[in-house]
Amino acid sequence: MLGKIGKTIFDQVIYPNLGERYNEVIVPPMNGVDTGAIDLGDKVMVVKTDPVFIVPQFGFKKAAWFAVHILASDVMTSGISPRYALIDLNLPPEMTDEQFKEMWFGIHESLKEIGVMVVGGHTGRYEGVSYPMVGGFSMIGIGSKDSLGMPSKVKPGDYVIVTKGPAIEATGILVNLYPDYFKERLSPELFTEAYNMYWQMSCWKDGLVASKIGIHLMHDATEGGLYNALVEVSEVTGKKISLVKDLGNSLINRAVRAVTSIVNIDPFTSISEGTMVIITDNLQVIDELKKEGIEAYVVGRVEVGEGVYLGEKRIEKPVEDPFWRAFFDLAEKTK
Repeated sequence: MLGKIGKTIFDQVIYPNLGERYNEVIVPPMNGVDTGAIDLGDKVMVVKTDPVFIVPQFGFKKAAWFAVHILASDVMTSGISPRYALIDLNLPPEMTDEQFKEMWFGIHESLKEIGVMVVGGHTGRYEGVSYPMVGGFSMIGIGSKDSLGMPSKVKPGDYVIVTKGPAIEATGILVNLYPDYFKERLSPELFTEAYNMYWQMSCWKDGLVASKIGIHLMHDATEGGLYNALVEVSEVTGKKISLVKDLGNSLINRAVRAVTSIVNIDPFTSISEGTMVIITDNLQVIDELKKEGIEAYVVGRVEVGEGVYLGEKRIEKPVEDPFWRAFFDLAEKTK
C-alpha cells in the first residue's frame, strides 16, 4: 500500500530497533504522536522530520507555504513552537534556477511568518528524483516541560476538541489541482470557499493558541483523516473516546460537504492537514481559538476503556484513505 506504513510494521520493525537508547528521550517514536521529545534539564526539545512536499501545479511559492506548514503543524502538536529548521533538498534535474528561487523565497517567507530559522541542510539536483517528494525537512522547538503534550497527561473527563472539521486538506488539494472540474459543479461562492481552503491546511496556529491555555495532547488529522487521528489518540493513550451523536451534522464545512459529495468520498476518513485534535481539560481553548477566527468544536470526552465510539458504534481505523482514489480518478477525467 502507498502512504505511511501501518502500525504492525511500525511496532514489529521500527520501534524495537532505534539504535542506542537514551533515558533523556522522554517521547520516542510512537503511532499517534507527531514529535519526539528530549529532556534538556529545565527545558525540553521537540523534533520532527517530514518529506519536502512540493506540487508544481500550485505554483512554487504557494507549494512552499504548504511544505513548511505540514511540518510546523506537526511540531506544534507538541505544545511547543518550532524555532529551528534543517532542510535537505534533492531536486529534480528539470527544476530551473528561477523555479528554485521562487520555491526558496516561499520557504523563507513562510518560515519567517512562524518564527523559524534554517540552521543547516543540503541542496542538489539528482537523477531519479521527481515531484512531489524532493527531500527531507526537520524542525526543532525548545520549551518548558509543562507545555509539552504527552499521552500520559490524558485523563478521563478531558474534552476532545477538533478544529475546522474533517477533509480540509482533501478539499483544498482537489479543488486547487482541478479547478475547472469543480467550477463546473459548484456555485461561484462555494467554489471560492473550497479553493481558499488551501490556506487552512495548517494547524500551526491552532496548536499555538491552544498551547497558551493548556493542553494534554494534540494530534493532526493527516492520512486516514479525522477518524484515523482519533483512533491513534485512543491507541497511544490507552483511553476510550466517546463522540457526540450529531458529529456529522455540526462538524462538516459546507464546501467540504459539497466537494466530498461530488467525488464520493467519506470526509471523516479523508486526509485533513489543518484539522487539529486537542485533548484538554480547559474549555477556554475553544473561546481563544474562536477569537482567532479558528472554528473549534467539542466532539467528545475521554473515558476509561479503549477505542473510539459514536454511540454504540465503534470507529475503526480506516483501511485506506479515499482521497487517493478521488485524486487519481480526477487525474484521468481531466486529461
